[in-house]
Amino acid sequence: MKNMKLSQKYVKGFSLVELMVAMVVGLIIVSGAFALHSGSREAQVKNEMQMDMVADARFAIELISYDLRHAGMWGGTNKDGLIECKSTDTACTSTSAGDTPPSAMSGDCATGWYYDLSRAIFATDDSAGNPYSATCIPASEGYVAGTDILEIKYANSNPPTTLLANQAYIRSNSTGGRIFVGTTQPVLDTNDTSALTNNHELHAFAYYVSNYTDSAGDGIPSLRRVSLVNSPSLQNQLLISGVSNLQVQFGEDVTGNDQVIDRYVDPDDVTDWSAVYAAKIWLLMRSDDRQLGINTKKTYSIAGVSADYGGQDDYRYFLVTSVVNLRNMKQL
Repeated sequence: MKNMKLSQKYVKGFSLVELMVAMVVGLIIVSGAFALHSGSREAQVKNEMQMDMVADARFAIELISYDLRHAGMWGGTNKDGLIECKSTDTACTSTSAGDTPPSAMSGDCATGWYYDLSRAIFATDDSAGNPYSATCIPASEGYVAGTDILEIKYANSNPPTTLLANQAYIRSNSTGGRIFVGTTQPVLDTNDTSALTNNHELHAFAYYVSNYTDSAGDGIPSLRRVSLVNSPSLQNQLLISGVSNLQVQFGEDVTGNDQVIDRYVDPDDVTDWSAVYAAKIWLLMRSDDRQLGINTKKTYSIAGVSADYGGQDDYRYFLVTSVVNLRNMKQL
């Protein structure tokens, strides 16, 4: 009994000082772990943002490239001179089928723009501003000054299963074709009943950069396009947010019509749009939010012009480029 009392005498707990020291040490360890986790999470978020920008840029480039690769193909032929009822032709009348030729519509970029096939590829240089501010790209669209406007036209390569009312089409084969609107197809002068004669939906696009995405003043730039849709009419479509600049240069043959590219030039320096056989695209992407605590300054060369973008506590930028061969522009 005496020994038991003696052992109990020397049993001790932690003193208040020891507890305080242990709590401080534990707090330091937990704070360090939290800071490490917070830093890792912040880096992960920024990396995810960068990856999203890359993915968006690839989507936008692929979208434009797809249209460029099809530009100038009118179904069975790439020779616009063989297609009748263009806006540059004399007044077009119906064939014996009672089809409806295209006509001028309100809201077009210019009179007869959507069925003018004379320039399957065209662009307005950034120095010229917005030529369609009073028509298809009004001030409410927030066109960003200092960016190019790219126009592309072609006929869908896949014939539709059913013709739609008020839709613009081209019925064509290798020897000719006609533009028409609606469900009644025209009768072509040659090879109308050939298996190689088909109807193709007419496409007309004008790509441009806007200074907003969801609503005017939100400060998030976007890539948009004017698109020919049913009625026929033009519709302004939001494609992707975060695009702050679009620039295009064209590979042109200027030495004797040998269809070999001699130079790449800005849109306002192209001398013959029918001799353009490639397009080089620059898309400058911008993050939606500013990168606080980071210096994002970087120098980019866009269409031959170098400039600094970003900075301390500024947006993050990412540049993507692509060269597209305009195979349908080569007419043999």
